[in-house]
Amino acid sequence: MKLLVCAALLLGAGCDKKSSSTDVAGLGKYKFTTTTLKQVREGVCQPTELTDGRKGTWCFQLPGFKIGNAVAEMDLYFLGTEPDAKLIEIQVKVRGCNEVELDQWMRSALGTPIESKATRAYWKNKYLWAAALMPSEPARCLVHLLPITENSEIDRIKMK
Repeated sequence: MKLLVCAALLLGAGCDKKSSSTDVAGLGKYKFTTTTLKQVREGVCQPTELTDGRKGTWCFQLPGFKIGNAVAEMDLYFLGTEPDAKLIEIQVKVRGCNEVELDQWMRSALGTPIESKATRAYWKNKYLWAAALMPSEPARCLVHLLPITENSEIDRIKMK
């Protein structure tokens, strides 16, 4: 339950009011700086091939949360299949997405975007890069959060 409350309030900074948007390193309890595959206790995790051909693990059916009036689902991607595999992407799929509510939610967690276009916005801090595709398809928005070291994936997402 804490994940749902904290995720809805602040992307990744937990419920610590001392944290600022520049400190955000993930979403809820999932942080690029510390989370490994062995820490995922909910949902389903299975091996996958990442878009660039690397071996990875995809975790899905994790607890959802709300962004405004819309339901958000989270997927996690890890580099490798071993228990110590590092978190390399958090995807948030927002069904029935209201672009204004999503944009406000992202801004409250990450501040002003580094770039905005008609259907997307990008954020970056010392830990992560984020893209909100608003909408990615009708009535659905997609948010990608990646560690800033994932340059090829960041470039791929920008090209979508």
